[in-house]
Amino acid sequence: MTMQPAGQHGPTLVQVGNVTANEAWIVTPAGTWPIADVNVTSVDQTSMTTHTPAWAIVLVILLIWFFFLSLLFLLARETRVGGYVAIHISARNGQTYTEQIPVFSAEQRAAVLGRAGYLQALIGHARAVRG
Repeated sequence: MTMQPAGQHGPTLVQVGNVTANEAWIVTPAGTWPIADVNVTSVDQTSMTTHTPAWAIVLVILLIWFFFLSLLFLLARETRVGGYVAIHISARNGQTYTEQIPVFSAEQRAAVLGRAGYLQALIGHARAVRG
């Protein structure tokens, strides 16, 4: 079941977590507002860490007695991404909603921030048209 206000027309253009938007409306679990009357901010709370993968350590332990070149396996690195991206929506009437989207990869982080940027572009376009 979708939450659509009376008179809402058009398909959903972007969805970020539980937040959906089309050309005229933004729909959140906290309420539905005209898209030109909201502000959207995104806060990146992710962290990237670099580790030596377990397979590299195992290979070094197994092959160290045969080849000292096996120490080069310790140069292998693996990057892990964790955390969340917070999307904060504040309406002109004072209502707010914050969606925290968990992120587990660099690609997922980029996708969430890209959708948040597209949502901000939709808001800018709606304000320019209203004008």
